[in-house]
Amino acid sequence: MPEQHGAVRPPNPFNPGSPVDPNDFVGRANELENFRQKLRQTASGSLACMAVAGGYGIGKTSFLHKCKSLAEGDGALVIYFSLNEISNLTRESLARILIQRIQEKVREEVILKRLSSEILKALTRIRIKTDSGLEISIAETGETSPNLQSALTAAWNALKGSKTAIVFLIDEARVLEKNRADLILYLRAVIEQLQIGRIPVMIIPAGKLSIYGPSGTGFSPLVRTFSPVMLENFTQTEARAFVDRKLNQVGCKIKENAFKRIYEVTEGHPYVLTAYLATAYSKMLSGQTELNESHLQATDLEFVSRTLAQFFRRFYDDAGKTSRGILEKLAADKKCESSLSELSEYLKRGNNEISPHLAKLIQDGAIYRIERGKYKLFHHLLGEYIKIKVKYESSDMLKI
Repeated sequence: MPEQHGAVRPPNPFNPGSPVDPNDFVGRANELENFRQKLRQTASGSLACMAVAGGYGIGKTSFLHKCKSLAEGDGALVIYFSLNEISNLTRESLARILIQRIQEKVREEVILKRLSSEILKALTRIRIKTDSGLEISIAETGETSPNLQSALTAAWNALKGSKTAIVFLIDEARVLEKNRADLILYLRAVIEQLQIGRIPVMIIPAGKLSIYGPSGTGFSPLVRTFSPVMLENFTQTEARAFVDRKLNQVGCKIKENAFKRIYEVTEGHPYVLTAYLATAYSKMLSGQTELNESHLQATDLEFVSRTLAQFFRRFYDDAGKTSRGILEKLAADKKCESSLSELSEYLKRGNNEISPHLAKLIQDGAIYRIERGKYKLFHHLLGEYIKIKVKYESSDMLKI
């Protein structure tokens, strides 16, 4: 579309891949109320933790940031951090991270004059000895605390006059599920020990499920050990509230039929929805204040093959030959579905040979099981992406 001169279009309000500002957060009302209840319960001395789980781009990080804002508003010391860049984690290094993050957060609060510098002095006495196992201490004397719960208890004793609870929000926590979920069970055991002393510490790990599906079918060490909050696609009402909130910020609106088209295409998946809207908004002319179907038509020309390529590449391009065959079979179906028997016949391989690949695809979030022996792509646009890739690769082979 040619650009008109005159009025300047405001910056794009949609930013796929970045967490939503807590002030712009919409939806997830039941899940947030679940968090509030557990926070109140923890602050009263009856500790209640939970896990946040869902697929790629479903909004786990945005949800954690909203929880952080709510907990800080209730007077808690909130420590948010991600384990994204950490591949090897032990009980010792995890304990060190938790204590160091408390120190860093308190130092920040002292600089902002929200906490006394005396609290920071107490916390900086923490010592972690690595030569003879885990030993953490923040005592004024040379005594050492033998374990993480003792150190957290001492940290709380320094903070309890100023804060209502200590809340850890751990993003990209899938690494905790390694080694038979030893680290998740370790955190659970620490919480159980803190409960004895009614020390208000709340731990919320967030990660993609090892096995993912519609509500009630998710299973992983993460959600088996911690009470889960399962994040799924936006409802139509939630999606509309999100779209309206963002467009209102730049003085724009959206036609009803355009919104219906957007929801149909994106299925309410937060990342796909945001990416689609970001592309559509970029097609608006300067001075236009209403998003309509003409902008969506311009978006459709490149949306799957370009805009979503980076997002979908992890599911298909990086998969092995058998896994790609499974995905191609699912993509070819109108509903992006297939059964184990159909896949076995298509790939000419036994069920036992295919099952490990299905499990890996489920773990990676590319597919989910809709019922026993039947599977579906997590999003129909992944199917469109796969068909484009297959067609492109086939044309290249013909040239050779």
